[in-house]
Amino acid sequence: MSSDDFAPDCTNCAALCCIAFAFDKGEYFAHDKDAGEGCKHLDQHRCTIHADLAARGYAGCIAYDCLGAGQRVTAIFGQSWRDVPKLTGPMMHAFRIMRDIQDLRQLLGAARALPLPADKAAERDAWLAALESQWTRDSLDRFDANGTAAAIRVWLRGLACLLTR
Repeated sequence: MSSDDFAPDCTNCAALCCIAFAFDKGEYFAHDKDAGEGCKHLDQHRCTIHADLAARGYAGCIAYDCLGAGQRVTAIFGQSWRDVPKLTGPMMHAFRIMRDIQDLRQLLGAARALPLPADKAAERDAWLAALESQWTRDSLDRFDANGTAAAIRVWLRGLACLLTR
C-alpha cells in the first residue's frame, strides 16, 4: 500500500463528489445543493471554477478528499452517470462505500506503525487483505450490508488499550 493508493485522480473520475453529497450555503459552500444533484459549477465531469474555489466560497470542496474512491468507482462501473443517468444512484451509493473502504484502509495502514502483539498484527493484516480485494458493484453492496466497516472500527478502537501513554 502506498500513498498513491489514496490520491484522488479527478481526470479518471465521473465527478462523483460533485453529485453525491448535499451541502448547505454557508462558510464552506456558496450555495445549497441536494445529494444527487450536480453542483451548478459542474460541466460534464469538470469543475468550471476549480482554480478559483477559495475566492468563490467553496472551501468545503478544497478540504474534501475522496482518498481515491472516485476513480475506483468510475472504473468499476466503466461508464458515467452522465452517459447512463440510471447509474446515478448506484454510483453515488458505491462511491460512499468506497470512500469508507479507503478511509479504513488508510487507518489500518497507519496501524502498521504500532507495536502490536502478533495476534493483533495478524488481525490487522487480515482486515487489510479483505479491503484490498478487487471490488465489484456486488461486493461493495455486500460490504455495506454485512457490517464489515463497523467491525473494523470496533477493532481499531480496541487498539487503544494496547497503547501506552
